[in-house]
Amino acid sequence: MTKSRVVARRVQSRTPEKVEYAYLLFMQRVSQEDICKRVGISSPTLRSWKDSGGWEEKRACRTISLDDLMQKALVRINAMLDDNITFSADAFAKAVKQLKELKTANTIDDDINSFMSFQDFMIQQRMNHLDLTDEFIKAVVKFQDIYIQFRLGNGKLQGK
Repeated sequence: MTKSRVVARRVQSRTPEKVEYAYLLFMQRVSQEDICKRVGISSPTLRSWKDSGGWEEKRACRTISLDDLMQKALVRINAMLDDNITFSADAFAKAVKQLKELKTANTIDDDINSFMSFQDFMIQQRMNHLDLTDEFIKAVVKFQDIYIQFRLGNGKLQGK
């Protein structure tokens, strides 16, 4: 196979629709073997897409929510309050401080959820606003992804 055919084959296998479909399946915790079969790609291709897109980190952010962490901190604080015999004011103060620090800014999970809601909103509003084209929505989503990668530390702010 010539080099141009290999490049053409790679480009053909990496259509945006395939990447998006694989990503959605990955976020739904479909097995990697099933993703490859359903999307029609090889395991190394999926691995490459996962690594370059930071899919593992994005899925982790959606799985471990700030609400879960806050609930665990509240349970810990409650247990300290209920245990009058071994109550430690210092440990209690540290736990309360941790709880306050958890919600000082948006987490990546908050950003992803907000971006997804905004994407849904734009799609719903597309019929009422002619300037909400598919190209515009894709451009917004692209920059949202760049921002999430930046927050995850996997990307640098791109000036393109």
